Amino acid sequence: MKRIVKQSAAALAVAAAIAAPAAYATNGYFMLGYGAKARGMGGAGVAFPQDAVAAATNPAGMSWVGNRADVGLELFSPRRYGELDTRKLLGPAGADVKVDSTSNIFAVPNGGYVKQMGNIAVGVSLVGAGGMNTRYDQNIFDEALAKGAGASVGQFQNTGTLGVNLAQALILPTVSFKFNQDNSIGASLIVGYQQFRAYGLGDFQAFHFSSDPAYLTNNGNDSAWGWGLRVGWMGKVTNRLSLGATAATKVYMQKFSKYKGLFAQQGAFDIPANFAVGMAFKADPKTTVAFDVERILYSGVKSISNAGPSSKEFLSAFGPGGVPAAYPNRLLGKDGGFGFGWQDQTVYKLGVNYVYNDQWTFRGGFNYGKSPIPNDQTFFNILAPGVVQAHLTFGFTYSPSKNHELTVAYMHAFQHDQTHTYTGTFGGHPVSYTTKIGMHQDALDVSYAWKF
Repeated sequence: MKRIVKQSAAALAVAAAIAAPAAYATNGYFMLGYGAKARGMGGAGVAFPQDAVAAATNPAGMSWVGNRADVGLELFSPRRYGELDTRKLLGPAGADVKVDSTSNIFAVPNGGYVKQMGNIAVGVSLVGAGGMNTRYDQNIFDEALAKGAGASVGQFQNTGTLGVNLAQALILPTVSFKFNQDNSIGASLIVGYQQFRAYGLGDFQAFHFSSDPAYLTNNGNDSAWGWGLRVGWMGKVTNRLSLGATAATKVYMQKFSKYKGLFAQQGAFDIPANFAVGMAFKADPKTTVAFDVERILYSGVKSISNAGPSSKEFLSAFGPGGVPAAYPNRLLGKDGGFGFGWQDQTVYKLGVNYVYNDQWTFRGGFNYGKSPIPNDQTFFNILAPGVVQAHLTFGFTYSPSKNHELTVAYMHAFQHDQTHTYTGTFGGHPVSYTTKIGMHQDALDVSYAWKF
């Protein structure tokens, strides 16, 4: 086990380096599921483990997949945009600016290894855990705010390309114990790694939104390590019905010291706790239907869940002294500082697995999670428009021999848009500005497995 942990730590560093500039997830900023087989079934897998990546979903599942090694790669394509309309805020000087994010093809690796030793299974799963990415070659804040307000206020600046990149990878050394013929329990140590960078946020420096403006933007990549714990149970209730449950603590991460003037609690950005339950029903000898319900607790991470600036707070930036004069405890980087306003999210995952013959297995699935972003939080979420809700998936496995498998899965997340008009007064006159964000996604997963 010690050797597995050491090898896995090295693999994590390599995988994280690959994934770091290129991650964006689907359920909020979590992955839809882990491994090509689960992703072909809408992410369902709490009670239906199929490969050595199963520990990322439920560590108890590692007792049911045999001896195997899996390696896979996801090609992920999110298409996202932001829009900011200031014509009713700045009058003739305002503009309605819509910008599509570039950098639309990402590669996210995953893999796993598991060995059965009597009633005990030991192994490790390595996954790209999620993240958020936007890159606007046209700075939407400059175009919609600075060019109009700059002539009269003189504080906005040309801050160039706008964007953020957060990428996360997890390694899960796992032990699973099958304590009788029908039940197993498992536990995984979660070792987390993440990278982040932000650029083009100079307008928020100029209007004093940050408690530490030197550490708000354009400081290059910063990285952090952390740890947490995932536990799980899986049981075969009857010959046709299996149930499972799993829960993960928050992954407690090191702070981003280069961005302590951006994220709440001086650069803290932990990975949220989550839990899930699931069932798998064998409708006939060839067909299994799986269904999971997952809850993601974004509210436990202040940098994610703290509300972004209200209309009143935003408009105060144009007054004497900027934001600090009226709202000193809401400055970026403070414990109560501006965040993205994300709410806890419940995700439903439904999948079907059909074994056609010894060589071919086919899958389909549907995944739905209401956007964690309230409409009145769209302003800051121009940087992180994680709003997609409905996902359709399908896939297959081809087994040329009993020891080898090739699995392919495809996912489409349907377009979803959110908009909000912020209203207030400035200089005694009613004003408003409107933000809109949206996204759709496609992904292709390919994995290879060796069973031994």
